[in-house]
Amino acid sequence: MPLSHGLLMGLYALLVSVFFAVLWKRERQHQFKLFLQLFIGMVGGALLLAWVMYPFPSGPPTPFP
Repeated sequence: MPLSHGLLMGLYALLVSVFFAVLWKRERQHQFKLFLQLFIGMVGGALLLAWVMYPFPSGPPTPFP
C-alpha cells in the first residue's frame, strides 16, 4: 500500500513535535501547548506554501509553435 505524501508529512510533523515538546518543556501543560504550536506550524506552513505555489506550473515550459 503506497503512502501519500500528506500522510507522511503529518506523521513527520507529529513525531518531531512530540520529540521537541518533551525535550524542551518540563510541565505537561507547556509540553502540550508547544506540541500544538509546532504541529500546527509545520502542517499549516506546508499547506500554505502548497497553496502559494499552486498557480505556478510544475513541468517544463511548453515550446512555442
